[in-house]
Amino acid sequence: MRSLRCILLALSICGAVAADGAVAEAREGPWDAVAELRELMDWVTFRLTFDGGTMLPEMAAGEWEPQVTGTPRFELGLVDQALLAGSGSGRAYYPRGPNAPMGTRGAVSMWIRPVKWTRVNGGNTTFLMTTNSSFYLQRQGPAHNEEGRVTRHEGLQYLIRGERTGNKTLMVGTAGWPDGQWRLIVANWSWPTMSLSIDGGEFRSVAVKAAPDESYFGRLSVGATGGETTLIDELTIYRRPLTLDEARLLYESFRPAGEDQQ
Repeated sequence: MRSLRCILLALSICGAVAADGAVAEAREGPWDAVAELRELMDWVTFRLTFDGGTMLPEMAAGEWEPQVTGTPRFELGLVDQALLAGSGSGRAYYPRGPNAPMGTRGAVSMWIRPVKWTRVNGGNTTFLMTTNSSFYLQRQGPAHNEEGRVTRHEGLQYLIRGERTGNKTLMVGTAGWPDGQWRLIVANWSWPTMSLSIDGGEFRSVAVKAAPDESYFGRLSVGATGGETTLIDELTIYRRPLTLDEARLLYESFRPAGEDQQ
């Protein structure tokens, strides 16, 4: 894959281990089976599948060794295993560099599945962020006052913060998202524009007041120890924004059979 470093994980050959000790049979994934996705792979700079129950990236354009905090937990995911974020699970930090070209243009896609989301006074769950808190993909939990009135709405947030860019947020409400259903997130950046697509749908966009550069961002952080229990799978970063057709292709290729979105 051009200059990308590919990391072969021996554990992934054995399949995923479920909570009851059962081993799921390893299956060929869409990245291998779908020709258009194999072509898209040429644009990938960083990829975490969590297969085999590990925080090691499967692909990385730059330095890849993670710094793991806590004890990451894994469950069966879309193809093999997925990372459990929140509820005391661990997280990992990665050198960003060429793995995530955030100072220019790029994209990240990931699948998330609510496991147990609190609908009253729930916490925030971070999926991907930079360690200087300038870039976030997270689920914001709701908050209510003593009378039960909503003081903070729950939603999926894609945001950038800082003096140069200003604080900009794209948010999609998640009050209607049931537990147990997978959702595809695609977040693009091509400064000064940032855009967000859910489940292969149309991109919503917003512009920052000034374009950041590479020094604006810290390391990559994946996962969360606190917040609402959520599965993360197939986290992939690209060196250009994804098109609507590519977002739809990812959604149709990975979506579990028979799963109708609400």
